[in-house]
Amino acid sequence: MPGKYYIKNGTVVSVDPTIGVVSDCDVLISNHTITNVGPNLASKATPEHTMIDATNAIISPGFIDTHRHTWQTQLRTVTSDHVLTGYFLHIRNIYGSCYDVNDAYLGNYCGALESIDNGITFLLDHSHIMNSPAHADAAIKALRDAKIRGVFCYGLYANPAWPGSIMDADRETNTPEWRFDDAKRVRETQFKKKQDLTDLLRFGFAPAEIESKGIDDAAREVAFGRSLDSAVITGHVAMDQFDRGLHLVRHFEERNLLGPDLVFSHCASLHDDELEAVARRGVALSSTPDTELQMGMGHPIAFKAKNKGCKASLGCDVICNNPADMFQQMRLLLQAQRHLEHHAPGQSGPSLKISRKCEEILEMATLGGATAVGLKDVVGSITPGKRADLIITRCDSTRLSPFQDPVAALVLYANASDIDTVFIDGEVVKQGGRLVGVDWPKVREELRQSTRDIFERSKKAPFEEISREVEKFTKAFSGVKL
Repeated sequence: MPGKYYIKNGTVVSVDPTIGVVSDCDVLISNHTITNVGPNLASKATPEHTMIDATNAIISPGFIDTHRHTWQTQLRTVTSDHVLTGYFLHIRNIYGSCYDVNDAYLGNYCGALESIDNGITFLLDHSHIMNSPAHADAAIKALRDAKIRGVFCYGLYANPAWPGSIMDADRETNTPEWRFDDAKRVRETQFKKKQDLTDLLRFGFAPAEIESKGIDDAAREVAFGRSLDSAVITGHVAMDQFDRGLHLVRHFEERNLLGPDLVFSHCASLHDDELEAVARRGVALSSTPDTELQMGMGHPIAFKAKNKGCKASLGCDVICNNPADMFQQMRLLLQAQRHLEHHAPGQSGPSLKISRKCEEILEMATLGGATAVGLKDVVGSITPGKRADLIITRCDSTRLSPFQDPVAALVLYANASDIDTVFIDGEVVKQGGRLVGVDWPKVREELRQSTRDIFERSKKAPFEEISREVEKFTKAFSGVKL
């Protein structure tokens, strides 16, 4: 439960421009909230405050993951050597159809635990594992049981119902739009009628595949999400080699459908006019460097979007080919962008200065993410009055002893094993390097059994038939002019 804490003598990397980076600094937490930040706060602490010594440690905001399919935890490493077509084939057409209700729970629960272990305190869960209404309930319960902050975005995508899958073929055939009704049920029964920004878990919405059919279908699904008062509506957009040439953002701007409730992921092939519309209408963009660079979805757009005045943020996307590790996403994107700008057209001779700074990417992973999901006044920085979502990174390892620049230490050196303590909403959920209140060996064995069950069911999949359908789908992108 949230309580009172006195964190003393750490290096605070606040991501708050009015506070900055402060060494030998203290942080006071009362229940859910950061109440004070500054040196020598011992006199403001009371006997009710639990003291945490942060000497030789960095206190920073929790990371905010703005694009994640959390349910895929059991599929770790499956698509590590695939482009996006391999992901479509294996994850979206075979293994997703093999998840029963317990698998959906464990995928989301353990995915959230992995996030917390890696210092991620907020997830935008783009959840397309709605194989039944019970799957939706289980996925939500899992996030709540893990105690992570987030937005659960109910996904309309239908995993295919092949013989031997977990899917109800009759329901999918006879009532193909049942997920619309179920999303409404979930919104009404699982979440408060009026959602508050400080709610630990909020309801959001994800169209089936927002660019898969056409503008009219996309507009209809977004309108439906808005009718449910969704905190966030999210979708995959403008994925470079897999861009259908729909120019959804351009058409949405023409129809006055863009707004700050939208978080579009990937977006590498957005044109300048579309980026300008995104900035003007307050739409947020989420870059997922690992998947975009690996899977043919283009160079991550985050820095280009930031230059255009857009809300730029980061996500980990899919655990089937990379971990839920924001440290990894930050350094991969930063160094890829530095390389890109060192070799930009017109560059003559060696670069004389670095193009992008560590502080820029740390801001994207924290306050930038909070801004993207409408929570810039709630989380994302170490600021008095904000909710206490923060991490304490010990600098005792061979990687972090010593350091001169704490921001660079976080961005380019640290990893999950260095995170000693994680607070979410003022509650300690990781302490001493271990998840609090979690019997991980027991949960781990349940997860392993779930994985075995999923892969056993997958043996029944008509692989060649599904593969041919995915190949047809991929060929539809050939010759599309972006």
